[in-house]
Amino acid sequence: MGIQLKKARHIAGLATVLTVAGTSAAMAQDLSPVTNFFTTLGEALTGTLGRAIGLVALAGVGLAFATGRMNWMFAGSVLIGLAILFGAATLLSGYS
Repeated sequence: MGIQLKKARHIAGLATVLTVAGTSAAMAQDLSPVTNFFTTLGEALTGTLGRAIGLVALAGVGLAFATGRMNWMFAGSVLIGLAILFGAATLLSGYS
């Protein structure tokens, strides 16, 4: 049993060394794909697509108001949400 245990320890040590040596290249990578994804998402939400979604949301609030089914909590949340969405770039630029 002692010889098998020594052999297992040597194999485990070799596996550890190979794992550590193989991960050095992977650690050097940057997060540019993730950054690109979130940049594209932010530009889409604050650009033309975001304005179209905001227009539809405001039209829904107007339609609810016209039919007498206005929920003021919903209307307020839509307006606050749009203010946060389109003001986010300005708010974040102030922090950096």
